[in-house]
Amino acid sequence: MTSWDRISWTHFRNLINRYKVVALLPVGSVEQHGPHLPLGTDYILADSICSLTAERAKDAGEDLSDLKVLKLPPVTYGLSSMWAAYEGTISVGTEAFAKYVGDVLRAVVRGGVKYVVIVNGHYGNSDALRLAARDVAEEVGGVIAVITLWDLIGDVINKLFKTKFFHADEIETSLALALNISLEGKPSSPEKPFRLYNNFWHSLDLTVRPKVHVFTKESASKHGPGAFGRPDHASRSRGELLLKSAVSRLIEFIKYLVKSYNT
Repeated sequence: MTSWDRISWTHFRNLINRYKVVALLPVGSVEQHGPHLPLGTDYILADSICSLTAERAKDAGEDLSDLKVLKLPPVTYGLSSMWAAYEGTISVGTEAFAKYVGDVLRAVVRGGVKYVVIVNGHYGNSDALRLAARDVAEEVGGVIAVITLWDLIGDVINKLFKTKFFHADEIETSLALALNISLEGKPSSPEKPFRLYNNFWHSLDLTVRPKVHVFTKESASKHGPGAFGRPDHASRSRGELLLKSAVSRLIEFIKYLVKSYNT
C-alpha cells in the first residue's frame, strides 16, 4: 500500500522505524479548465502522477530498496483568483493556503518523515508553496522539495507538442486522456492566450529563461471558453509518453534527493 491515508497508524510507525520514508504531497486547484476538462484537473493530474510514482518506486531497483514512498492525500484547493469569473472555480487566499500547506508539512516532518516532495499541478500555487516549504524546513527540519509538474517535463513537452503550454490546452488534455480522465465533449479550437507574452522575458516555452511574471486584474471577466493552446489536437499516445516521463523523472529525483541529503 502506497497511500498514506490507507494504512493504519501502527503500519506507519513500522515504516518510519524500518525505512527512509519519502512523502509525496500532490497540490492543485479547483478551477475552470475550459468546457471539456473537469474543474479539478490540476489536483487530479498531480494526485494521479504521485500515485503512479509511489507505486512504481517499489520496482525501481536497489537505489530505492531502503526507501518507502507514500502519497499523501492531495491539497485540492489553490490560488485560482484569476479564473473567478468562471462558474465553479474555488479559490482560497494566499496566506490561508500557505499556512494550511505549512501546517501539513510540519505534521509530516514532526511525525518522523524526513523527505517531502510537493508535486504542484497549478502554476498559481508555486510561489506560496516555495515560501511555505522554506519556512517549515527552517523551523522543524526535514528536506522539502517543491516541483511544479510542468517544469519537470518542459523539455519533453517541447519534443512532443507543437503548441506551448498554457491552460486547458493540448498538453493538459493529452495528459488527461492518458490518465482516463473523462472529457465533456470534443475539445474545440480555442482563443489565443489573453496575457502578454514575450519570447525573451516570459516565453511560453517552459525551458526558456528568464521568467518575468506580470500581474493585472484578471478576475473581473471571462476570457473566451477558458481553454487555450489547441486542445482539439490532444493525443492520448503523446499524453502517455508525457506521463511516463513525469513518473520516471519523479522517481529519479527521489533517488537524487535522498542520496544528496542522506544524513
